[in-house]
Amino acid sequence: MATLFGRDKSTISRYIKNVFEDGELSPKATVANFATVQVEGNREVARNIDYYNLDVIISVGYRVKAQQGTQFRI
Repeated sequence: MATLFGRDKSTISRYIKNVFEDGELSPKATVANFATVQVEGNREVARNIDYYNLDVIISVGYRVKAQQGTQFRI
């Protein structure tokens, strides 16, 4: 989403947090958490990564004030 909307990862995280805190969407219904294994040097590291559905992406798109956010809305 950071690349899609041309914003920092921390900014997108704040928008997502606000979407859930405002009660606009429910995390249980819109977030899937999967373990992903990445190779870093000689070792494999497993991390849990959140995947957001389209509802979250659309909600964030309406909050972003960058040019890409405007393009996304029209």
